[in-house]
Amino acid sequence: MKKGLLQGILTGLVVTASAQAEEAKPEKVSFYNDIRPIFQASCHGCHQPAKARGEYVMTTFAELLKGGDSDEVAIVPGKPDESHLITLITPIDGQAEMPQKAAPLPEDQLALISRWVAEGAEDDTPTSAKQRYNMDNPPVYSMPPVISSIDYSPDGTLIALAGYHEVLLHHADGSGLAGRLVGLSERVQKVKFSHDGKKLAVAGGLPARSGEIQIWNVGSKRLSMSIPVGFDTLYGISWSPDNKKVAVGLSDSTLRAFDISSGKQVLFKNHHDDWVLDTVWNNKGDHLVSVGRDMAVKLTEVATSRFVDNITSITPGALKGGIHAITVHPKKEEVLVGGSDGVPQVFRLTRVTKRVIGDNSNLVRKFPPMPGRIFSLDFAPDGKKMIAGSSYNGTGSVHLYHSDYDSSVNDALKKAFERPLDGNSKKLSAEYHTKQVKLLAKVSLGTSVYSTAFSPDGNTIAVGGADGVVRLYDSQALGLKRAFMAVPMADEKLQDVIALSVEPSEINLNGKFDYNQLLLTAVKGNGESYDASRDFAFKVDSDVIKVSKSGMVEPMKDGEAKLEIFHKNQKTTLTVRVAGVSGDFKPDYVRDVMPVLSKLGCNAGTCHGAKDGKNGFKLSLRGYDPIYDIRAFTDDLASRRVNVASPDNSLILLKASASVPHEGGQLTKMGEDYYEILKSWIAGGAKLEFDSPRVTGIELSPKNPVVQKIGDKQQMRVIATYANGKKRDVTAESFIETGNSDIATTDKSGLVITARRGEAPMLARFEGAYASTIVTVMGDRSGFEWKDMPTNNKVDEFVADKLKRTKTLPSEIASDEEFLRRIHLDLTGLPPTAEDVLKFAEDNRSSKIKRNELIDKLVGNDDYIDHWTNKWADLLLVNRKFLGTEGSADFRNWIRTEVASNTPYDEFARKIITASGSNKVNPPASYYKVLREPTEIMENTTQLFLATRFNCNKCHDHPFERWTQDQYYETTAYFAQVGLKKDDKSGDKRIGGTAVEGAKPLYEIIYDRNEGETKHDRTGEITPPAFPFAADHKSPLKASRRENFAAWLTASDNEYFAKSYVNRLWGYMTGTGIIEPIDDIRAGNPPTNPELLNWLTDQFIESGFDVRHLVKIITKSRTYQLSVKTNKWNEDDTINYSHAKARRLPAEVLFDTIYRVTGTKSKFPGVPEGTRAAQLPDSGVKLADGFLGNLGRPVRESACECERSNELQLGPIMALISGPTVGNAISAKDNAITKLVSDMADDEKMIDELFLRVLNRHATPQEINAARKIIDEVKAEHKTAIDQLAKYEKEIEPRETARAKKRDDEIRLAKTKLEAYQMEIAPREAEADRKQKERIAKAEQALKAYNDDLAKRLADWEGSAAKTTRWTAVELGDLKATNGSKLEKRDGNVVFASGDLKKTVYTVNADTKLSGITGVRLELLADDKLPKKGPGRNDDGNFVLTELGLKAISTGDGQGRKSTKVSFKDAKADFNQKDFDVKKAIDGKVDNSGWASHPKLSTDRTAIFIPKEKFGAEGGSRLTFSLNQNYSSNKHSIGKFRLLVTTDEKVEIGHPGDIGAILATASDKRNDDQRKRITDYFKAQDNDLAAKNKELGEAKKKRPEDPKLKELKAGLAKAEQPLSVDPKLAEFRRALELSEGQQKTIRLTAAQDIAWALINSPAFLFNR
Repeated sequence: MKKGLLQGILTGLVVTASAQAEEAKPEKVSFYNDIRPIFQASCHGCHQPAKARGEYVMTTFAELLKGGDSDEVAIVPGKPDESHLITLITPIDGQAEMPQKAAPLPEDQLALISRWVAEGAEDDTPTSAKQRYNMDNPPVYSMPPVISSIDYSPDGTLIALAGYHEVLLHHADGSGLAGRLVGLSERVQKVKFSHDGKKLAVAGGLPARSGEIQIWNVGSKRLSMSIPVGFDTLYGISWSPDNKKVAVGLSDSTLRAFDISSGKQVLFKNHHDDWVLDTVWNNKGDHLVSVGRDMAVKLTEVATSRFVDNITSITPGALKGGIHAITVHPKKEEVLVGGSDGVPQVFRLTRVTKRVIGDNSNLVRKFPPMPGRIFSLDFAPDGKKMIAGSSYNGTGSVHLYHSDYDSSVNDALKKAFERPLDGNSKKLSAEYHTKQVKLLAKVSLGTSVYSTAFSPDGNTIAVGGADGVVRLYDSQALGLKRAFMAVPMADEKLQDVIALSVEPSEINLNGKFDYNQLLLTAVKGNGESYDASRDFAFKVDSDVIKVSKSGMVEPMKDGEAKLEIFHKNQKTTLTVRVAGVSGDFKPDYVRDVMPVLSKLGCNAGTCHGAKDGKNGFKLSLRGYDPIYDIRAFTDDLASRRVNVASPDNSLILLKASASVPHEGGQLTKMGEDYYEILKSWIAGGAKLEFDSPRVTGIELSPKNPVVQKIGDKQQMRVIATYANGKKRDVTAESFIETGNSDIATTDKSGLVITARRGEAPMLARFEGAYASTIVTVMGDRSGFEWKDMPTNNKVDEFVADKLKRTKTLPSEIASDEEFLRRIHLDLTGLPPTAEDVLKFAEDNRSSKIKRNELIDKLVGNDDYIDHWTNKWADLLLVNRKFLGTEGSADFRNWIRTEVASNTPYDEFARKIITASGSNKVNPPASYYKVLREPTEIMENTTQLFLATRFNCNKCHDHPFERWTQDQYYETTAYFAQVGLKKDDKSGDKRIGGTAVEGAKPLYEIIYDRNEGETKHDRTGEITPPAFPFAADHKSPLKASRRENFAAWLTASDNEYFAKSYVNRLWGYMTGTGIIEPIDDIRAGNPPTNPELLNWLTDQFIESGFDVRHLVKIITKSRTYQLSVKTNKWNEDDTINYSHAKARRLPAEVLFDTIYRVTGTKSKFPGVPEGTRAAQLPDSGVKLADGFLGNLGRPVRESACECERSNELQLGPIMALISGPTVGNAISAKDNAITKLVSDMADDEKMIDELFLRVLNRHATPQEINAARKIIDEVKAEHKTAIDQLAKYEKEIEPRETARAKKRDDEIRLAKTKLEAYQMEIAPREAEADRKQKERIAKAEQALKAYNDDLAKRLADWEGSAAKTTRWTAVELGDLKATNGSKLEKRDGNVVFASGDLKKTVYTVNADTKLSGITGVRLELLADDKLPKKGPGRNDDGNFVLTELGLKAISTGDGQGRKSTKVSFKDAKADFNQKDFDVKKAIDGKVDNSGWASHPKLSTDRTAIFIPKEKFGAEGGSRLTFSLNQNYSSNKHSIGKFRLLVTTDEKVEIGHPGDIGAILATASDKRNDDQRKRITDYFKAQDNDLAAKNKELGEAKKKRPEDPKLKELKAGLAKAEQPLSVDPKLAEFRRALELSEGQQKTIRLTAAQDIAWALINSPAFLFNR
């Protein structure tokens, strides 16, 4: 038994020893548990995929073994001595090569690593723990990750998002990923850009295992530093203001900070009692603030690591739950915190009072609470707003708060803070903490919200949360701007809808007729949004509201309801509050009734708002005059239309409900809202409250919506703002109208129905207020992928933004040749020379550099100045019709000086608007010589300088725009005191004018009068000047009205002045305005790219209105330089500048270009040879063929851009193809084409040079071959012409021989017959010749006897002639004519007529000192300038005086101004046309008859008119003659005339006035001219002389030829006629003749043909 016991004991000892030996044997080293943590702590920061120093990656096992850029193997399993890694980490003399910049690894760690290698270096990492992702192999998502953090880059271009194992960089506009930063940390807790935007800090790690700080280089997207920290995920990373340090919070309750240049820890603080969840640096950078789960906000001094203070109250329960987020105020030493209590709070960092138990004195503001826990918050960049995001049971909230508050603390508050338990102190503190606090907007989401951030410009708020969707909201009312997935996902993995927004986010209904139109916008997984306002389900927890299928929310009873809205997989919630339903409804006429009347159409222009109303009932158009309308309802016909005693029986309701006949049909019916509103108003007395706030503006939403599919619909919403600040949904009463019904239409409810791809402007109007937006219909864009294009400046960025939104891909940039021609034509109006083309092509620098250099060279050169001078001469109406040739030249020269000086645009405009003095001395004063009436000046000025059209609001408020009738007259009043008077430097030169006003002096003085007002057309009241809209400006002291207007007009703050010219310039340079037409800015015509227009306008203003600066910005943009060639994705784009637009050259540019490329000198009449069309002094210089006019040059009678036409129609085409302008330029003997042919013998080189000159590019091989064929064809055509002629001559030879023989035979026969008859009649003809000679001799003898006796005859006649009536010419005054006729005063009181040929009345004002006038004499005078010498203006020189009228006004001293109408009793003329006796000119009838003189024309005519009573007062009279010429031909007006009067008792036609003067002069006192004149006059009057002259004329008449002789002569002449040439033969001979000429200049002819073809090609005619 003992033996057994001993044996058992021994056995046990052996077993125990064996077990102990087993335990003593060392365990195998684990890579995952032992080695990996060492590498992770000391090596991974520099040797990971994102940052592989020495090309050595230690985060994957295979690469760990392999090694880096050295040839050594890092780890040789089983052989530590051969492993390069062991060599590097083993210290020698206390120093190891690795890790760099750190102490060597501890000996135990070195031993452990060596032992692991010796044991075979095995990888025992669990499969689940192996790293799977790196920069080359980023995560692939089947579900989106939670967005735990979001941040904007300081420049606002990027958004950084926390993802899984990565940070995702998105373009800030949500257009797509800009980069993926994949690192080691599985969990990315927070991301934060450095303040300079160059680096991105990331706090994250492996949950429950390790923490990591990552510092990324944003530009290179490479990891610059990895700092392992702790054993769990890191939180709340933040940057110091100097970008040198970052701070983080840890789950071990510590706060730490690190130097990012070295990775060294520079602060360690463990003063928290729980996890530190967020950190922030103060603005000075000397303190850190941290928050955590311990409900504390702690302040730490960085330099000393000293804990300074608990910023929050030490009172238990003051802050409930953990604090999750903190941010610092951008301008104050204050922080905003949020956490589990859902209350955002602002605290100051330093105390203003000493700490006491129970105080919370650092609290500055408490904001209204949010549902759930706050996870993120942020201040706007200016600190005036703040955003907070929270989560509660899987739903999220985003609240926007007003945070512009006063933080100061007065003494009373300090005392209150020190006595926190005192009741009054609590009250004071509570008031302070909530003062100026306001919730601006809120949004409820169906997912938790964990991250929020303001964009650097403060306009956008980015929100992220549990669903992995980034939502971008506007910072005004949290309207959803865009939503997109944080991470890339396959289409099949995306949800149908990733976001749903509702507008408004909260509803308050006040009154039974109030309502709100919901706007539901859903966002698809691909980022596309669509309208879901008619596709939703809802749930309401109360019956206080009803919701229609169209999304209209209406009240049912007072109370509050929670409205949940569902669309597909998305949900949103909003609160609806209803009040005022239960009480009496008291409608206001302005607020309630006017919109109803407008919506029903009662005051429309087609109904009672028409000019004359409808059926006796008139309302103001669209209700612009409520006082007038109230009177129409209540005063008119003793309140016939409203019955306050029985409202239902009011005619207004009976008609509208069709209870009585109504032409407009039934508009509403009893019980409907509109009926009840009208009824309630009538029942309340049908009154107008004069102080009712009017609408000040409306908002139309959504802004610029995009409808993805053709046929889809978009609900619009209209919100009105009233003068008292209140807002109201007025969608139902608004009118929303489309500007392009081909693209989209609208219905009465504000629903847009799309029809095809494109953009449709939408104009909303409500009670005189207007708003607009653009609806984009996308259509099928399957396969579209946006490609980022290079940008030259901000222009390209704005254009690209729009193109991305419309899924339009821009064209490639134009070639250098295309650009060169385009820029020359646009800037100078001339093409480049061939030398320019070659020089530009030979420049090997980058295209951008040499293009910019060329633009700088062209802008401001002489050609540029001429080109832009011509544009302004168009706009300023430089026209000799108004200014004469001298005035036009002066005005144009002044414009050229201003353009050459690059006068700032505002100064240029001021010079014109304020111009005074003579337009000869100060040419811009010509503006007022052209535009003479205040209304004309105002209408032209507002269109020219503001691109607004005020003429539509002259008679009533503008029906579709903001402008009122009052504003028309108020603005006109600024020009009511402009005066004009003659400048004596004009001399007798007169020009232009109108038929009413007559001609004007050549030069006039413009001045500001002290009187002159504008009378309102509607009210008849004097209207004082007032600006149509406000603009901050400074007027000169004691400024005139024009100076005040100019100061307002040109103010930087004027919303139209700079913008209108920017748009005009953009339109000139691209062919399409951002607003089109370019001079028509209005609400219903919104800009296609408002951001671009606003930016360019800002640049223009900031440059000091430097036009050249603006031109350079536009032309240096890539957008301007794009090619005209389109692609699949932009071929339908006409408004978004995705490709250049081919623009037909304007008339002057086309002319100048033709003459530049041909090298021919222009020849305009009246200007030097070689003058450019752009240099012509005014539009009155014309070519005989009308080239410029045919091609669309404006006539310069209006500032409207529509005056110029650049269309290519039949007339202009024919002017090019067959007109002399092109032909003369090409065929000129000494032009460049001739020289080119002479100097260049090589055909190919000659052809290429022609292409360079004409099209500004080299010819292609195909084009050269085609051109050479033209030369060869000229040679071939000559041989063909010779052969054709010879062949045809031979063919017709027999026929032509026979024709010639027949002709000879007929001639011989005709001669024989003629000679025989001449011999037969010879005796008879001889006798007749003898008798005629005798008669002539006798008549000549009688004339000689008369002349011998002339002196005696003349003396006898003079004795009796002196006794006839004496006539005195009247002294001419003002002359007027109607219907375009013009009257000109000439020497001798003669009047000459010109101008339009129409029915007319000449009014002649004349003065006379004679009294007792007994007769009037009208002399009509012949003149070589009149048709057939006149005296009329008809084609045959005739006239018809329909009626002569006369009025005499006494003008003598003491006579008064007595006016007498003169009636005539008789009239006589020296000749009367049959049925046109002069007596018909005084019969009182203005008909188709009167005095005329056919057929005795081409000579003077005289008529006298004898009054019934003598007229003319003692002391003088003003005689006003009216010569009415009403004949139906419109041509029979008088051309030249003189009026005379007599006081003789015997009234006869008598002698002309000059004859009477000679007769009154003694014969010995007369000069030779007088003697000749009276002799000629006597001889012309003497009947005896007339008879003798007649006899001599009759004697000399050729005798009638013998009829038979005449017949025989004609027969011979006919036979002798040459044979007619065969038509075909003539054609062949002409062809040969031309060909022979061409053979002498074959190459020149071919060159001219080529040039002609090129000039008539689209490549030449259009600027491409």
